[in-house]
Amino acid sequence: MTKSALVGGIYLADPAPYDLVLPSHRVRLGVPGDVLPRFRAFVWRLSYMMHKETARSQCVNWNRCPEQFRASLMRVGWAVLNIQAPAVMLNETASRAVMSPRALRFTFSVWMDFADWLVKRDTLELTAVTAEDLAEYAQHIRTYGRSWDHDRRAARALSRIWGYAPFLLPQDRLVMPPWEDPAAEMTDFLGEKNIPSGGENSIPIVHPAVMSPLLVWSLRMVLDLAPDILAALREHKRLLDRTKEPSARGDSQKVVDYLKDLMARGKPLPGFSGYQTRGIEASAQFRGGERELPALNRSYIAGIVGVNLNQVTVARKLLQHELEPRHFGSSAPLDTPVTGRIGDKPWTDAVDFENVPLLARHLSTAALITTAYLSGMRPEEVQHLVRGCCTREDRDDGTVRYKVTGRHFKAVTDDEGNTIPQGEIRSDPWIVLEFVARAIAVVEELEEGDLLFSSGFFPGQRRPRSKDGAGEALTGDSATRRIARFITWANEQALHHGRLHELIPEDPDGPVVMQRFRRTIAWFIHRQPGGRIALGVQFGHAATLIGESYAGRSKADMLELLDFERGLALADVLSDARDRLGDGQSVSGPAAPRYIAAATEFENRYAGTYLGKRELKALTRNPKLQVYEDQKTFLTCNFDAFKALCDPELEHGGTSGQRTPDRARCNLTCGNISRTDSQVAAIQAEVDKIDAAAKDGLDPYPIARREQQRRAGLIQIIERHQATAIPARPRRE
Repeated sequence: MTKSALVGGIYLADPAPYDLVLPSHRVRLGVPGDVLPRFRAFVWRLSYMMHKETARSQCVNWNRCPEQFRASLMRVGWAVLNIQAPAVMLNETASRAVMSPRALRFTFSVWMDFADWLVKRDTLELTAVTAEDLAEYAQHIRTYGRSWDHDRRAARALSRIWGYAPFLLPQDRLVMPPWEDPAAEMTDFLGEKNIPSGGENSIPIVHPAVMSPLLVWSLRMVLDLAPDILAALREHKRLLDRTKEPSARGDSQKVVDYLKDLMARGKPLPGFSGYQTRGIEASAQFRGGERELPALNRSYIAGIVGVNLNQVTVARKLLQHELEPRHFGSSAPLDTPVTGRIGDKPWTDAVDFENVPLLARHLSTAALITTAYLSGMRPEEVQHLVRGCCTREDRDDGTVRYKVTGRHFKAVTDDEGNTIPQGEIRSDPWIVLEFVARAIAVVEELEEGDLLFSSGFFPGQRRPRSKDGAGEALTGDSATRRIARFITWANEQALHHGRLHELIPEDPDGPVVMQRFRRTIAWFIHRQPGGRIALGVQFGHAATLIGESYAGRSKADMLELLDFERGLALADVLSDARDRLGDGQSVSGPAAPRYIAAATEFENRYAGTYLGKRELKALTRNPKLQVYEDQKTFLTCNFDAFKALCDPELEHGGTSGQRTPDRARCNLTCGNISRTDSQVAAIQAEVDKIDAAAKDGLDPYPIARREQQRRAGLIQIIERHQATAIPARPRRE
């Protein structure tokens, strides 16, 4: 590097054309030196510094920068990459001594926009920029309509040029931005911050009406259909491998004999169902130039007979005067077993050779959804799982635990507080459901590399690492597209099999992205709507396992998310209770006084206030406000651990360890139960439904008898409520 020496031994950034741009200690292992960008190049590929397998291509193109500022800003950019950040740049908690490639790309793009703005004002060098110019530019970026936080980052990007001034050539320096004055606030230049910052809790959940059937189809693929698809995939690969073996020149006669035998037996010739349109067009043949005959599935036929593709083409030409459209079929069914069922029928008559790659990808997507949703992992943690990550532990008490070991990335920093881009192996494994273990086992058979969810997954093939430095793992955008395609396929199957109740509707909050799964399971765990969701009671086990999985961490953020959702659920129930009492509804049951007291306390302390994390945490810790609605049993549980008959420990004289009711063990004689008029009205509606069914007389005798017994119990509840209900005092307007 060409350097200009200064007093005190400080050197100014003035790299030579052939100097490397990226510092060697940040380059990913295995990247050859000849592909690394040099200073003379206008395109700097920053992806070579990215260590995550989910990394996207990140590059900066200095051709976009006005020529008047290009040399200066490239030298400043080199300095930011190769010189330790000055202390003045680390005075904010969000600042890091080492900038990520994504942050660098953002910073450089802001510089280029700033340069464009300066050129339009006839300012042609950085040293001519004044503090007033910077203040005006801050007002200018507000006109782009981006968030306040985005504009703050843009302003700080310009501050970085000033911060590096002692290490820059005189012509590359920038005056101190006015927002860096200790007496100034960023709001003085960008206006008040009126748009709340994002965060994990601001991510919308997947709507329950979407998540329930989506989980049903994902589990159906992993548990029921996977054996058929994997068997078809093995057969698909075997047939393709046979087409690559050497074949004698006269072997086309074998194909002729095979096709003639099918025609003689009235069997359709293997064709296409329409998925591979290009293949059909490429293999289509014309008879006498007059009409087009359907296409033969050359790969399938070549694999069955044991010849190469050219032999199939020759055989077709030999038979062209004998072939008629009626001879051709619309599929190439594999001779593999079909054991999976949807309802009481096989899910398909046979697996089509052509559809195997598509089915395999849908199976991988189903495993991705199952793993991401039921484990509580963050997306990047799922995307970096590798072969052999899941182990089974048979415990001494007879229970089984499935553990997943992998990388985590959030809050993984070095001793100086810089983010470690490759993350680290999580010291405490995730404890997962058996469904997740089954999903991982399926993907291990699908994928040929170490990553479970690779970006280039295609059965029988493995895409080499991208030359631009992008990672091999499935990216978030690709996952979103795969999930959308899986939903389309699942809906086609639901229609085909007449299962309209399993159709997956469009989510009102937009595409189903992986970031939404983690928040959604936390929502479901604390808002179990009876039997409306797949695995209803299973979410109780999911809550236990997810809690156990994160309990050993010093930063148990998943537990915080669960507590956050629990607080929101409590607030919803208490708000409904307040409204019911305000409408004058009566309350019955042994816990009726506690129900009224809880609703009253909630109204006095929380009604009309903002419920942030602190307030929700206080809500969940208040023993008087533990109110849980159970729509399935038409009651409210005013949970008191010392009275909860759903706790098996109390039956044996043990100490209760439960914090919430166990809905699967609800005992209708429990002292924690209360009911309101609206719940009793729902019970009456259920009685009317039973009466209507009895009048129709369509139920078999055992079911009708059981329903009448259930009706008698419901009538007793209604009568007891009418006799003992405590009238509530309506809320004053």
